[in-house]
Amino acid sequence: MVSSTNFEEVVAVDAPHYGTKVTKYRSKVTGLSAVVVDLTVPVVHGYFAVATEIHNDSGCPHTLEHLIFLGSEKYPYKGVLDTLANRAFAQGTNAWTDTDNTVYTIETVGQDGFLRILPVFVDHVLYPTLTDAGCYTEVYHVNGEGEDAGVVYSEMQGRENTPGDLMDLASRRLLFPEGNGYRSETGGLMAALRQLSVQEIRDYHASYYVPQNLSLIITGNVDHNALLETLQNTVEQTIIEKGAPDLSTWQRPWVDSPAPLPLVESKTATVEFPEEDESMGELMISWLGPSCNDNLTCTALDILGNYLTESVSILEKEFVEIEDPLATDISFYTSDSTTSVISLYFSSVPTEALENVEKRLHELLQELAGTGFDLERVHMFIERDRLKTLDACETSPHYAFSTPAITDSIYGSPSGETLTDGMNDLKYYDVVRTWSSADWISLLKKWLIDNHHVSILGKPSAGLVKKLETEEKERKDKRRQELGESGLKELEERLEEAKETNEAEIPKGVIESFRIPNVEGIKFIEVDTARAGIADSKGFDNEVQKHVNADGSGDLPIWIQFDHIKSEFVTISLYFSTTNIPARLRPYISIFLDSFFMNPLYLPDGTELSFEEVVQALDADTVEYGAWLGVGGGWNEIACVRMKVESKKYEKAIAWLKDLWTCAKMDEERIGIAVSKSQNDMPQQKRDGSKVSWAALQMLQMDAEKSTARAANILTQDKFLDALEEKMEEDEGMEAVLKDVEELRTLLFRGENLRVHVVGDVLRLEKPSSAWVKFEIPSGSKGVLPVPLSRDNLTEQGKNPKGSATVVALPSIESSYSVHVTKSDVHFTHPNLAALQVLFTYLDTMEGILWKYIRGSGLAYGADLRIEPESGFLYFSIYRSPDASKAWTRAYEIVQEFKDGKIELTQTMLDSAKSSVVFNYVSGEGTPASKGAQSFVNQVLREESKDRVKEMLKKVQAVTLDDLKGPAMDYLMQLFDVKRSDTVAVSSPAKAKDLEQAFAKVGFNVAAHTLDDFE
Repeated sequence: MVSSTNFEEVVAVDAPHYGTKVTKYRSKVTGLSAVVVDLTVPVVHGYFAVATEIHNDSGCPHTLEHLIFLGSEKYPYKGVLDTLANRAFAQGTNAWTDTDNTVYTIETVGQDGFLRILPVFVDHVLYPTLTDAGCYTEVYHVNGEGEDAGVVYSEMQGRENTPGDLMDLASRRLLFPEGNGYRSETGGLMAALRQLSVQEIRDYHASYYVPQNLSLIITGNVDHNALLETLQNTVEQTIIEKGAPDLSTWQRPWVDSPAPLPLVESKTATVEFPEEDESMGELMISWLGPSCNDNLTCTALDILGNYLTESVSILEKEFVEIEDPLATDISFYTSDSTTSVISLYFSSVPTEALENVEKRLHELLQELAGTGFDLERVHMFIERDRLKTLDACETSPHYAFSTPAITDSIYGSPSGETLTDGMNDLKYYDVVRTWSSADWISLLKKWLIDNHHVSILGKPSAGLVKKLETEEKERKDKRRQELGESGLKELEERLEEAKETNEAEIPKGVIESFRIPNVEGIKFIEVDTARAGIADSKGFDNEVQKHVNADGSGDLPIWIQFDHIKSEFVTISLYFSTTNIPARLRPYISIFLDSFFMNPLYLPDGTELSFEEVVQALDADTVEYGAWLGVGGGWNEIACVRMKVESKKYEKAIAWLKDLWTCAKMDEERIGIAVSKSQNDMPQQKRDGSKVSWAALQMLQMDAEKSTARAANILTQDKFLDALEEKMEEDEGMEAVLKDVEELRTLLFRGENLRVHVVGDVLRLEKPSSAWVKFEIPSGSKGVLPVPLSRDNLTEQGKNPKGSATVVALPSIESSYSVHVTKSDVHFTHPNLAALQVLFTYLDTMEGILWKYIRGSGLAYGADLRIEPESGFLYFSIYRSPDASKAWTRAYEIVQEFKDGKIELTQTMLDSAKSSVVFNYVSGEGTPASKGAQSFVNQVLREESKDRVKEMLKKVQAVTLDDLKGPAMDYLMQLFDVKRSDTVAVSSPAKAKDLEQAFAKVGFNVAAHTLDDFE
């Protein structure tokens, strides 16, 4: 402990089940709190939580989430925080705003950079500049064309009229009374943001951004004494100089506010959302629940929610797993608040059935109260939830521990009692395990039957699409008319002045004085690799390989890689090449994988298991399971089937995987349900502008005859599913479809297609390799097929982009999105890969050049450069923009200035970019589980060593300014060359014509499309 400090230890919590310790400190002078979660991992996470309560829709909490990054009193320069963070082995900073809190985050490799950036970050949070110019560009302004803009405004423009946001706000308006903060749209409604003043924001900050309302939650490997010394000597000293707060008069947000009264009646409301396709709606039912500090009741409600919605539950069987599904998914969740909100959400409900589904739900709850609970199923859910909690602490430890700490900072007791309780939550599983059926009925009645509810029926409306377009156009036209040319010119000049003020150069000395940590000090997670079967095990001389060899599996005709980590669980991944699947069968892949674990089994001994029995047994034996296309964000021509179990169930997992492949059979009922669910989900999928832009691009890039990824694309599936439904209406057609699915299964399940990856405590497994002897798989060769790559399945346009621009009108969105692509020869071992990564990071990192001139100017919420060595594509994408063509044009100008030397390349920024690349690499292997998964990706898919990250860091550190000006710059210019790149842009119909004209003007060959045009 530091010899002299204002910080006192409030509580130290041992969490033996998780193998960690949690310690809370608080300053007796300023009230500033710090919570440290000790984790043995290479990355340190900081979550700086401010409890925020507001009683209007102005969006003040959200605006501050953005504005604090524009400079502080000690560091009065926009972007200095992110610029320095990039030199701390971080990749900038981040933040989020919830209804009751705003949390500022940073992740650094190691504690050195973290402890140096911490005082800078706290200074920004507590003492931001909050200038007029910053508010003008970042929150809201009108540009020189009379259009609404601003980063915050653009973000909310993309959110405000989505089904989820509309329904959530409507629900909270009915759940909570006037004057209660939970009613507010803390993101800010567009109409309110247009009226918000900078003084209102300053006043709000002065009220809530005070040290006693700030909690610094730190997860990772941090020396407590070093942390306390930093807090005492730097952070605390600054606060005291400003004037220590009077802690005796402090009123805590939420905790000291009046609690809402119970509802006196149930309420139902209909909310329309803009959508041309009026076939599918959404349904949300909510109840006021217990306090988030009532951990026992909250745990029980989580179990109840699983019982109702998972593993072929009563709700799944009634609404989802039926011939004509009344929902594609049902989710149950509770909020963390003084009075929590319990919600059931039904996705993709046929619009005409919304009222009936809502009514039938309440009938089913009453029926369950009458029949009672199946305690065997209840206990299965309790055990599975317990295992998932333990697993989360291995796979996502920062999130798993920061979440209860953030909640405690807002609602917890000052003594640390609630923090102690929250960190030892496993004990509540033991309590609810003793409950009788009557206890569960009592819980159900208290919270979901006798408790009044609010039901929100979300209905799609084509009329609302037109109404919003008309209102927006009329408002803009009126404004332009009122302002006239001179008024618009004044607005443009004001915007340029604000930008100039914001972009005051950060003194070189400020940046250079922030020393970059030493790469040599990074503590990497190590894994040991072994192989068995037909996989080449040469060169793996370690204890794990000896253990596998000693198991003696003989001539095992399967390719297997083991990666040994410390874990209570083992993950088995089966990776199948889809290369040999004929084109006519490829579109079935989505239905096949989506329903892989949900088919009846016909076992060799004559036992038959219904799909319900299969799912229930799987849930009892596993922690998680799933099937999908793609590996680690790439390799989309590979199908993955994965199962995670406790280590002691390793052999049982192998048996399950064998039976699911060889004994399952999709029948008429299951294929019908699978097709209907996928069809019903399509309208929701096609409302996502970003998803549609990438899907449309893939349709142009990938060869329909060769690419399974293209066959699984939502635009392919949309038409395929409709045709399939029509085909299945005839007996012959149904028979042909079932035959096709079984043929797909047979063609996939072959030894030459399969690579097996096992991650876990391999030394604990008694039979790591011989357990696979019973996993009999047909094989036509003694080896495995090469890893399939996207670059081998391209169309002529994909191979050679030549300046096409496809503009897609999407009625459900108000913002615009675009993706721009060029084809390169860059691959994983390409000599210019490191330089290109550094160059792209130099440009698009937080407070990099693109960030400043695009996001900082309100042209888009996000603008990102991306390298995809697996396909050879280089991408530039624009996310949630008022006008994607303007954002692209500005990016094009910036890149040209960069190439011509008008924007200077500096050593300082190069060092910062390299630091961010270091974080990117190390954070990707930030836990033992992720390191184990990456071992397969590195050694098998990339064909490099398991220590690829260490090798790449050496190459990154060697990149010079001259390297950025060489071939790497050529690749960048190619991406912005109209003759050598292609574009897909998605926007509302009202803006589509403007995008078409703008992209045509700069030289693209433009084609206008709707989603129906894609084949």
